[in-house]
Amino acid sequence: MGRYWKPATPHVGLGYLSETLLTHGHQVEIADMRLGMRFGELVATIKKLRPDYIGITAASLEYQKVYTDIALLKNIFDIPIILGGPHASVVREQILQYSKTDLVVVGEGEQTILEIAKRIPYKNIQGLIWRDRRGNIITNPPRLPIQNLDTLPFPTYQKFQLNKYLEHKIAIVAERGCPYNCTYCASRLILGRGFRFRNPQNIVREITYWYERGYREFGFNDDEFTGYKEWAEQICDLIIGGNIHAGFELRTGIRVDKTDASLLTKMKAAGFFFFAFGAESCDPHVLRLARKGISATQIKRAVRLVNSLGLESSGFFMIGLPGDTFAKFKKTLAFARSLKLSEVRFYNAVPYPGTDFYDWVLKYGRLLYPPEIYLNRYDRLQREPVFETKEFPAHERQIAYDLGEQFFVERLFVKTLGSRLAKPFLFLCKNNVLRSVLLKIGFRLTVPVRKLQKFRRRWIEKRHDEHLIARPGIYRHYPFLEKFKI
Repeated sequence: MGRYWKPATPHVGLGYLSETLLTHGHQVEIADMRLGMRFGELVATIKKLRPDYIGITAASLEYQKVYTDIALLKNIFDIPIILGGPHASVVREQILQYSKTDLVVVGEGEQTILEIAKRIPYKNIQGLIWRDRRGNIITNPPRLPIQNLDTLPFPTYQKFQLNKYLEHKIAIVAERGCPYNCTYCASRLILGRGFRFRNPQNIVREITYWYERGYREFGFNDDEFTGYKEWAEQICDLIIGGNIHAGFELRTGIRVDKTDASLLTKMKAAGFFFFAFGAESCDPHVLRLARKGISATQIKRAVRLVNSLGLESSGFFMIGLPGDTFAKFKKTLAFARSLKLSEVRFYNAVPYPGTDFYDWVLKYGRLLYPPEIYLNRYDRLQREPVFETKEFPAHERQIAYDLGEQFFVERLFVKTLGSRLAKPFLFLCKNNVLRSVLLKIGFRLTVPVRKLQKFRRRWIEKRHDEHLIARPGIYRHYPFLEKFKI
């Protein structure tokens, strides 16, 4: 629920929850409101189905819209409403204080939602926050993370309208958790610390399921797919050995210090073609305060490795992390331009309550809006910073965002049209108003734009591979390519 762009793929979290319930014999229906379902249609669907529970997942962005819809639903139906997802795991008891939600599921929800469906008394369900008959808010003991992820059935999206999503693509979750401690990230509050991996055979079984149904593109929605090299290589070996000729993307941002030539080459052989990197900044002081644990040298090395293989690379950068200034931003922008990235994004840093970054802002900066404002008006405040520091005031952050957005649009047009055809659009993009108009048009043309990008990608990959064949001497400089010589 909430206001989103039409999604490219079905919601993985809901996919796991629904598959768990269906596997245990419970009836489930899915209403993905991101596909354009209106609130009145949702009400009509609920009246028709009369479910025992209404389950909702929500992120923190625009959570107030979700609270409003929950209040409207409670005025119509006497049905318990369950709220889960990232927002529930971060805010927890506050949801029951400020909304009409009945039950809050914290952390991984598969086992919790199953126990609710089995009518186990609320007081005996771990990971659940609920109200008793007197209205008191009860917080049960936390549920430990699921250690053996292979015990979970992977989503088959039986109740989803797969034909309505933007892309004929399936998102895969191969691992959960993250062992790192970046100050701005709430992942540890949701999925806990440390990696928990699915067995490579289990992952490829899921890929094969969809491959046999005609799917040829997959995206790994993991915090760190390359975090354990031997595991990632096993997945690649199984894909190659299974003659699965598909394309795989890593768009959620892998770490630059967990990539090397041999791994990337094997991933290319398996069909991986897009690698996004969470770079954030090139300034060592900013990276250190963010507890990122990487360096500009590692960022440059990782992107160059991907580019040398003729694959696509993307970089994520943040404006205004602890220690950042406008001068440091300009250096980061110049650094990003030097990397020859296929895509790039610059975001104003948003301090999420519950993170160390949020506490840092309260201590060393000044919030320009309270969280209940900037989390619920993100579409309007995307360009506007939500906090400032003496070293990096708000007006400089706005200028920085415009410069980063201009670079983002430049790369978008070049990737879609090529450098020559993109030139007139690049000139127009220097104007903030015209750039905004072009972006809106681009979002409306998402499907044809992505088809153009796929066509150019395949053409570039073919040219790159032909170049390697035409220049056999390149194998002396890149000996790891010899094994995968075409």
